[in-house]
Amino acid sequence: MVKFQKQLEAQLVAEWRNAYVNYKQLKKDIKQIRHHIASREQHPVTNTAAFNKHSPSSSLIIHHCKADKNGGGGKEMVYETELVCGQVQWTEYDRVFFSRLDSQLNMVDKFYRAKEKEYLVRGKQLQVQLETLIDTKRALATGKVYDRSSDQEIDIEDGESDGGYRGKGSKNNDAFGVSRPKVGHAEKMLRAAFTEYYKALTLLQNYSSLNTLAFAKILKKYDKVTGKSVMDIYLREVQSSSFSTSSDKVLSMLEKVENLFTTHFCKNNKRQAMNSLRPSPHQNSNRKIFSLGLFTGCSWGLILALVLAVCQPHIASYVISKSFITSVLPILSTSILIPFHIYMYGLNVYFWTRTRINYAFIFEFEPGTELRSLEVVTISTGLFTIAVTSIVAHLLLFPMGKIIPITIFMVILLFVFLPFDICYRSARFYFIQCLWRILCAPLYKVEFADFFLADQFTSQITSFRSLGYISSYHASHIFHSNPDNSVCSSPFIHFQYIIAVLPYWWRLMQCVRRWVDEKDLAQIANGGKYLSALIAVLIRLKFETSGTNLFLVLFMISSSIATIYQFYWDVVMDWGLLQRKSVNPWLRDQLILKNKRTYFISMVVNAVLRLAWLYSIIHVVMPCGPTYQKYIDFILGMAEIARRGLWNFFRLENEHLNNVGKFRAVKTVPLPFKDSDQDT
Repeated sequence: MVKFQKQLEAQLVAEWRNAYVNYKQLKKDIKQIRHHIASREQHPVTNTAAFNKHSPSSSLIIHHCKADKNGGGGKEMVYETELVCGQVQWTEYDRVFFSRLDSQLNMVDKFYRAKEKEYLVRGKQLQVQLETLIDTKRALATGKVYDRSSDQEIDIEDGESDGGYRGKGSKNNDAFGVSRPKVGHAEKMLRAAFTEYYKALTLLQNYSSLNTLAFAKILKKYDKVTGKSVMDIYLREVQSSSFSTSSDKVLSMLEKVENLFTTHFCKNNKRQAMNSLRPSPHQNSNRKIFSLGLFTGCSWGLILALVLAVCQPHIASYVISKSFITSVLPILSTSILIPFHIYMYGLNVYFWTRTRINYAFIFEFEPGTELRSLEVVTISTGLFTIAVTSIVAHLLLFPMGKIIPITIFMVILLFVFLPFDICYRSARFYFIQCLWRILCAPLYKVEFADFFLADQFTSQITSFRSLGYISSYHASHIFHSNPDNSVCSSPFIHFQYIIAVLPYWWRLMQCVRRWVDEKDLAQIANGGKYLSALIAVLIRLKFETSGTNLFLVLFMISSSIATIYQFYWDVVMDWGLLQRKSVNPWLRDQLILKNKRTYFISMVVNAVLRLAWLYSIIHVVMPCGPTYQKYIDFILGMAEIARRGLWNFFRLENEHLNNVGKFRAVKTVPLPFKDSDQDT
């Protein structure tokens, strides 16, 4: 049987964690009472009745009154327990327990009333919005505006309606200046708002029932330990509190939302409505597990085949040849780095789920569309299997199979944009939407998912350089005319520079847009981090092509500045660590991981992997040749992706804790229509 404390941890809303009954602390208080009773039984005193835990004369009175808690005139209900002395004397441990229990009851009741008030206001807004939508759709269909105050319709063509609405003859406006596409978009926004509102009400209902159960469980445990029958007395007050008595009101609101949603958004299809309002949780189907096992087994078998192939003398000599390095290795390295990055994201999802970090809410995924760790890892292993297959086929069929890698690579890229409803289309389209906003930065407002994805791209500089080289290599027809020539013409080299710094440029533009929208100077400082990294990458590329001492010095200076800048921002700003006055020295006040050493180890690993660019300087002193340099660059690219995976976990942990501090558990969906008291 699962203990209630674990059940509470599993079912509570992570963002509202601090507003739930502190069941763990109350159990500690009862444990203190148990120890006290045990010590008294071992060392009895003269007045044994004072400590007789089975005496029926113990009692308590719970006062509830309105008190001014904040000193500002605003009064709120406060519960306070008075322990009445009879034949049994209450101990100090009992007083501590009930004092804490009262504070927990007051906290839960206050939080519930605040959320209920917020959701009631939101419900009225949605009701007005829905009525406006209904009237707008009716006007589009009939050419008449419905006036609810007079309960009559006004013909638009008569020109009597407010606002000077246009007539039916307008090509761009079907009725009063509002086109059908805009109304369709408004309906979609309102549908999403109702879905989030229903989710919020469900969370509040679960909050009420879970806390009520927590009070019942802890009082039952107290009665069992002390023998004092106080559970029924205290529970009567709990059940009369706002969060218990108002739960029926929330149930009524839920039923009303279900009916409205069914009628106006699902054409009276109750089943479809409930599937939208309460999407079914993910289930690990046997097909998904089989796919993961199949891809994993195939990839290991192909890796073994690759090792055996490379052991052949003629293939081994080809793998280290200039022809392979220039025409094939960039494609293959990119085909492996991308699946590895997806695999790291799959691990992130696994650990986010284990630690109750609500990544789906933070990324604002549509309900039921977020990919779980099993699905992400399956995608990763599938892509990796395809990549290794192309490598083995190329080596075994060379020179006839030299077109295989680029063909498979292009097929994978095209597959991302496949419009058919297969292979997680919603996730692919969500990725495409984020990608489009990144490419168009700073034209779009920046959401969390946008800059998070753009940060992932900054760890794929090796892949971007390879893509730039692949493009210039094939565009300059070197592949056909002279496959052993690794030097492209000057314009294509410049194109490689542009491709390599694009991720930093996108992040810089996103920071500029966030500064414009939010007026937050921290975004300017964040943009400076990406600007320094952009300059360092450009100087490094110039140093690799020129090899002069001047650019070596500039490379060392720019890379050092960028590394210090980035490390500080990683640890202090993105992770929220290195806080001197924290209750957890040099960390932060709230930590999700119990082992504090994990944070310090992660900071050290992040710093070491940030210094991977030092290898470029060692390479100058101890050159290893251009062939091995390409392979080492690939290994360093893998290390950077691993560092990014580490960064991802702590970045989302910090974001999650910020949401916890603000009790944000559901999205605030913007409403399509302005309030009636605002200008149209």
